[in-house]
Amino acid sequence: MTVFFQRGVARKVALAAGPVLIGFPVALLTAGTANGAELSCGGQPPVENVLVDGTSACGVRTDATSNAFAHALDAVAFARAEVGGSAVGLAQGGAVAAAETASGKVGALAFGHNAVSIVSPDPGAVAVAFSLARGQTFVGTASEGVRCDAGAGLALNLTTGQNCLSDGATTWRSGVVSPR
Repeated sequence: MTVFFQRGVARKVALAAGPVLIGFPVALLTAGTANGAELSCGGQPPVENVLVDGTSACGVRTDATSNAFAHALDAVAFARAEVGGSAVGLAQGGAVAAAETASGKVGALAFGHNAVSIVSPDPGAVAVAFSLARGQTFVGTASEGVRCDAGAGLALNLTTGQNCLSDGATTWRSGVVSPR
């Protein structure tokens, strides 16, 4: 644990990326029951699209210069982009994922019951939030910082260097974080 805090931001991201890169495909490939509909929202810009079916919902909104994609499986996913930005929201199994940007590249991924990932950084930022069951991750503006609470999750603002990682019991933080 001490080694983690003695490393620079790049090494912390590399240390954290290993478990995430292994866990993400496992979570996607693990068998589970899908009670809700599988919905995908997107299209040629400009687009404003909202779909709702049972316990699933997805929505996207873009201007003519941006791209957004949202996919929900028994969950809620939303993506909004403008001014040449790109946003992706992916949610599964009772989770909520929301990503929005102006001229940046952002993604919100949430998998499992009560997982929540929200990304809404400063214009031009590159950021991602990833949550597993009960995990709550947030990437905000530089002054709002990043948050990782409750369950497992990872929040990265690559533009500001702010990041946090949680295994559900312990949270590691770097950079500016929002107050509790």
